[in-house]
Amino acid sequence: MRETFRAAETTRDLAGAPVEALVRADSVRVLFDRNAIAQVTVFVNSAIVVVALWGHAPPGRLVAWAGALWLVAAYRLALADRFRRARPPSDEAGRWGRWFTVGAAVNGIIWGTVPLLLRDGVPFAYLIFLAFVLGGMSAGAALSNATLQPAFVAFTVPALLPILVLLLSGGDRLSVGAGVLVAIFGVAVSAISRSGGRALAQAVRLRLTNAELARGLFALNSELEARVVERTAQLEVARSRERDAERQLARAARLAMVGTLAAGVAHEVNSPLTYLRSNLSYVRAELGGLDGDPVVRRDLADALAEAAVGVERVRDIVRQLMAISQVETRGETEAVDLHSTLDLCADMVRPELDRRARLHREYGQIPPVLGSASRLVQVFLNLLVNASHAVPEGDPGRHEILIATRLDPARAWVVVEVSDTGCGIAEGDLERIWEPFFTTKPVDQGIGLGLAICRAQLGALGGTIAVRSRPGVGSTFTVRLRPAADGNGG
Repeated sequence: MRETFRAAETTRDLAGAPVEALVRADSVRVLFDRNAIAQVTVFVNSAIVVVALWGHAPPGRLVAWAGALWLVAAYRLALADRFRRARPPSDEAGRWGRWFTVGAAVNGIIWGTVPLLLRDGVPFAYLIFLAFVLGGMSAGAALSNATLQPAFVAFTVPALLPILVLLLSGGDRLSVGAGVLVAIFGVAVSAISRSGGRALAQAVRLRLTNAELARGLFALNSELEARVVERTAQLEVARSRERDAERQLARAARLAMVGTLAAGVAHEVNSPLTYLRSNLSYVRAELGGLDGDPVVRRDLADALAEAAVGVERVRDIVRQLMAISQVETRGETEAVDLHSTLDLCADMVRPELDRRARLHREYGQIPPVLGSASRLVQVFLNLLVNASHAVPEGDPGRHEILIATRLDPARAWVVVEVSDTGCGIAEGDLERIWEPFFTTKPVDQGIGLGLAICRAQLGALGGTIAVRSRPGVGSTFTVRLRPAADGNGG
């Protein structure tokens, strides 16, 4: 329990007190720790002295002398108990040390008076007995009071001085020799006590220094651990960014490859398409002036019409390929009335929409946007066609396609949302829908270039596009465009 208390005090005081102050405080604590045994020795030795001197000293004086010692011993025991209860901080150790020294001095004075209690003519052996008792008490004080030398001196000097004077003044050689031995003994125990006190103080200094080092190492270790955690988190973030950059680079490389491929294919296909379209028109015109079976002529006309539709479909694909091959080219921008553009796109896909869903518009107060009218028509036409294809045909009353516009709170973006209540997009496909040639539609409904072109066109205009979707619930595509200037649109 004492060691726990001492360790707690040391930890508490190390926060700000100098080491020497802590050494003094610990020295005082050691005094009070050893005090109980010292006071028990006082009770036992004083009782032995009373019994040994009974009949050779006045009984009243012996009893008074022993009573005084016991009162002082009781006071010192009470003082030690108060010290343990108070648990004083290091800066109060000096005051408690002074009280302990005063108690030691009073105790030493009372012990020193014991030779004066003897009657005249007492045999020399009694003086030797008292010298032996007082020397033993001094030796005990050298141990118990070693950590506070003033307390040791305060007891030893008044305890040994009277017997030393009596022996040296005895006149005979035996008394003088005994006095000299007492003096030598006193010097020896003083040296031993001083050496022991220094050793104990050094041990305390080492303990406190080790505790301070341990505390510093613990703090350093905690700091290092925190730095390791911080650096590990930074490395994880850096690795995540590196992986994202690698994915973006791979996506850009694929897009660049597709663009190069698209430009070449479009160039190669466009010329023969021109001849084919021209020749189909020529054949259809000539067919009208020929005689023959009307049924055969009608069948030929239908075949030529279907061929012309196929040619126009291929021309649309070529135009899309040309668009994706030119996404890196930034054309000139202008202020575009976004609501007019959206209305135009809605009118263009109206026949497709009417068979599938109800179209709603929720237009907010927005300024014109910075862009290209033709590019924005291509973007929103793609989004509306995709929205209509996400909704099944035959029940337009159950489904809805919504076009909503607003200005974000910071007035930094004009936001357009195209929402549908269709089939939605699987979570695993949400990132892949932007890749060229990836599509979830049937083969006859698309080749997977629409959303890739939308993202590329918007990127060229400084805008963005994002999607959120739930399978079976629907999808919402959010387009953000920069305002062309301050103001409100209709």
